[in-house]
Amino acid sequence: MKTPSTINTNKALYLNSTRIEMKKYIPEHAIKILEIGCSDGSFCSLIKKEERELWGVEMNKETALKAASVCDKVVIGNFDDVFNDLPKNYFDCIVFNDVLEHIYSPWNTLEMAKEILVDGGVVVSSIPNFRFIANMIEIVLHGEFRYRPEGGILDDTHIRFFTSKSIYQLFSNMGYKIVRSEGINSRNDWKIKFVKLLSLGTMKDMAYRQIATVAKLHKTEMIY
Repeated sequence: MKTPSTINTNKALYLNSTRIEMKKYIPEHAIKILEIGCSDGSFCSLIKKEERELWGVEMNKETALKAASVCDKVVIGNFDDVFNDLPKNYFDCIVFNDVLEHIYSPWNTLEMAKEILVDGGVVVSSIPNFRFIANMIEIVLHGEFRYRPEGGILDDTHIRFFTSKSIYQLFSNMGYKIVRSEGINSRNDWKIKFVKLLSLGTMKDMAYRQIATVAKLHKTEMIY
């Protein structure tokens, strides 16, 4: 799993470990929060409250040490490898800020997350939007599908690709109930306005670089 700490600083807009825009998706009542790929703890610092217990999982040892100054506990390693070190039925909220697309099987990851979430707990995620207009222009108009080391939708470390619909299906198929799902980090130039007008609003999701999702787990009424 590649986390923001291992990404070139030129990707600041695309993968900013602070992720201010994601703060509003963390439930106010959430007390025990786990961030997967917590980097240096910047996002944890943003959502830190006196009553909250913050945990992080981070592969990069150097940034994990920085996160330890913010989080109550940081576990170093890949989520799959350290999963047994995490308490079961414990967290109110698990955060994946631009992480799930780097995982070979995000379905398995979300299945594992059920074991450490409490009943009624939520998964909060930010996932790149494959239908983002810049990506579509490159693929449809220019016939390009070229991975890049500098980030973006076709970042060379991305293993999976998602649209708003497939993100909805990802969580629903794994038994989660979508509470909120919407585009973030939008673009609003003439190209987007033209696409919205031409499609009568049906392609408005192309304006967003990422999709933010809040998905709740009801263990007593699993959805399959």
